[in-house]
Amino acid sequence: MNRRKMAVISSAVIVLVLASFYVGTLFSPYAVVTPYGPLADSGVVPPTVIEKTGAEPAYLEEQTLAQERMVIYNAYISLETSDIQGRLDRIRQLAENCGGYVAGSSRSAYGTQATAEISIRIPKERFHEAVRQIETYGKVLDERTTSEDITQQYIDLKARLNNLEKQEQRLHEILGMAKTVDEILRVESELSRIRGEIDSLQGQINYLENSAEMSLISVSLIEPAPPFTPPDMDWGETLETAIFGLFAILRGLMILVVSLIPLAIIGLPIYYMYRRRRQKEKR
Repeated sequence: MNRRKMAVISSAVIVLVLASFYVGTLFSPYAVVTPYGPLADSGVVPPTVIEKTGAEPAYLEEQTLAQERMVIYNAYISLETSDIQGRLDRIRQLAENCGGYVAGSSRSAYGTQATAEISIRIPKERFHEAVRQIETYGKVLDERTTSEDITQQYIDLKARLNNLEKQEQRLHEILGMAKTVDEILRVESELSRIRGEIDSLQGQINYLENSAEMSLISVSLIEPAPPFTPPDMDWGETLETAIFGLFAILRGLMILVVSLIPLAIIGLPIYYMYRRRRQKEKR
């Protein structure tokens, strides 16, 4: 029973203090100073692009034979480093030393943390060597390598191209034998269609040859997260805020006490009469 009474009394005291603080703050003619001041706009700073370069892939001088196995090698490496610009320069130099080139690069800033992306293309025979070299440029956070065999796709495209070229040659022969304007126009229209398909197939073949011959390595660079530093605290402002809070509680308590006096004047006689009546009934 004593514990229950202590819990009820403690709860009543807490409720009274909270109510006093709320009432004192609500009716206070003074503004209560918050410990943190006006709220500042927060959130992640949108990435600001600092640098962006790019280069279009160049076509190879000689086409790969259809009988050779053609495999496209790609790699993605994520590195953590405190010297992003230095690592970008080293990756560019590595691409040049391997006989490749930079396909594109960019730099961004997220808050106080800088990031960068760079993609390079290098000859396939230097692919694994370049990947191992890039791994030493920082702390490896993520790494993925893929290989895609496109031999059959390449052979099919070459076969279709060969057939279309034969059709084109035959149409040229037919065009030389055409006698009427209508025949000439019909053959030229078919030649134009065939030439469009040939150009499309040739573009696909060139892309596959370049992708197989020049492997792609994409590297993502990110700065280490800054160490946690506790925010500065203005002890004078904190003390001032605490004093305002104390006066708010006292003010609210006084308002509650004065507000309850009329209720006490009416309620005490009623309670006294009710208690006397109960005592008489017990007798």
